[in-house]
Amino acid sequence: MSVVIVFIVSKLIKLSEIKKRNIYDLEIFYKGKLVKVKAFLDSGNLLKEPITGNSVIIVEKDSLIGIVDSMIMDNLENIISGKWLNDLNTKFSFFIIPFASLGNDNGILIGFKPEYIRIYAENEILKNDVVIGIYDGKLNNNNLYTSLIGLNVLNEEECIDEFI
Repeated sequence: MSVVIVFIVSKLIKLSEIKKRNIYDLEIFYKGKLVKVKAFLDSGNLLKEPITGNSVIIVEKDSLIGIVDSMIMDNLENIISGKWLNDLNTKFSFFIIPFASLGNDNGILIGFKPEYIRIYAENEILKNDVVIGIYDGKLNNNNLYTSLIGLNVLNEEECIDEFI
């Protein structure tokens, strides 16, 4: 019985270590502001914005407070449902990102294009060819991470314009 318990515990510890190795520090720069989040490498996240073809990084709404106007954040459901806010006094150009996932056949995310992002992986990665998808919920119950990046974000060559 003790051998089985030791085996199960060792498997859980290994799984936890693998999960921690797949968490990266991510900085998002938007309108001259910066937010830092923890990003989990989700090999199943191959989401692309359909018009530009840019990879999408999914970030919890609460992590973006401070760089995205609170009026936008408070009204994500109205924007998604088509109830556009006529009195919105902010300039916010956004993307509508359709997605499908387990348990959700036809979801929609609101996204925006940051000035650039920085990922601290084996090498520091700078990119400006991504879209941030705003997720109105929690991605992880343990708060180990608040965003999801796909392999395509880490594997693509760096794409930075000259302004950086």
